[in-house]
Amino acid sequence: MTGDQLIDEGRRLARPCVYLRSTGEHLAGIWGGDGIIPCGDGPYRHWLSIGTQYIPDGRSKSPGCLSIYTNEDDCTSGIVAIDDERILSEASEGLRLYAHPDSSLPPLEAVFKFGSSEVRRWLTSNNWEPEWGYNDNFPDRTATGIYERKYQSQLPLFSGDAYAVLGGWHMPWPEGDWDEMVEKQLIVWTFADSEPWVEAWRDDNNYSVIQRIT
Repeated sequence: MTGDQLIDEGRRLARPCVYLRSTGEHLAGIWGGDGIIPCGDGPYRHWLSIGTQYIPDGRSKSPGCLSIYTNEDDCTSGIVAIDDERILSEASEGLRLYAHPDSSLPPLEAVFKFGSSEVRRWLTSNNWEPEWGYNDNFPDRTATGIYERKYQSQLPLFSGDAYAVLGGWHMPWPEGDWDEMVEKQLIVWTFADSEPWVEAWRDDNNYSVIQRIT
């Protein structure tokens, strides 16, 4: 299998996403400031408030607001505060961010796990199981190297061209929880002012925040 064929597999598995940048037409987020929705007392830092109608595959396209806070004491968790009655405002304190809809290529873990029968045959020829994910021990590094360069070119973690992304694919982290998060919905992933990188997740009606560090 060639690198271009791997990229085609990734495009088939791509998920919709919305990049948040400081220029644009449609206000979709407020970076920093006190936060649109208060989270109560505690050692919390507000990262980002977003208009819920911009979350890809969101349950509601009606205006509402969601604010992300991290716990500055434990440096691992955080709070998602939601209010369906509030909307973002140009007058809100903080940096205004605008929506740029796009699609998110998956990491190689997803291509290995959810790829076509051709991917499975290629993995077998490399004596590799899909559930092993991807690491530097994989034999065919030429093909995977081409895919990795394409993947990284569209991810602001590497390109630095967005403050955050709504939706899309999540990245494997050293914590090793990539498989665990596959069935959950990635709400937002921050890139600016890191570390930490902050992720907010939804699983049914439950929300959680993860702070990532290297």
